[in-house]
Amino acid sequence: MNDFDWMAELNHQIKLKTQRKVAAELGVSATMVNQVVNGTYPGSLDTIRIKVEGRYLNSCVNCPVLGDIPVNECLENQQRPFSASNPQRVKVFRACRAGCPNSKLDNTARTQRISVAGDAEERYSLDDQLEYCRRMAGGDPLKEVELLRRELSKLANRFNAHQWELRHKKR
Repeated sequence: MNDFDWMAELNHQIKLKTQRKVAAELGVSATMVNQVVNGTYPGSLDTIRIKVEGRYLNSCVNCPVLGDIPVNECLENQQRPFSASNPQRVKVFRACRAGCPNSKLDNTARTQRISVAGDAEERYSLDDQLEYCRRMAGGDPLKEVELLRRELSKLANRFNAHQWELRHKKR
């Protein structure tokens, strides 16, 4: 898709409706839509391009959690703050920050790579987990120690569960 496609569609939607209604549908300000149409918008056009392509041109991406979704919905999911309101939302939040190829988040907003499908064969990467703890601690040594303590506790639980399975499968 080239720039003309989404700009032409944006102008077409404005002719059918108003700039204000189109802006509301896209979740941006009417001022932003006006500046984009007039070629005076000072920022990057990527965000509005993605919103137009997803909303009006049916451009989709394959989300590892939700399947095929419009690109604007993908962008909205990336921008949502964490909420444990439901398990699917937690999975989407984690996937957006765990190396999803569709993610536009910078590396500081990402966490470690995870297997969203829960692949039991996935290997544990010490280096990835240490880097994750450092990033999440943000330079606070006490927070880093706490995150490392939690990680060690999680590993101990996994190890003990594995040992229990080995003992009881032999019998």
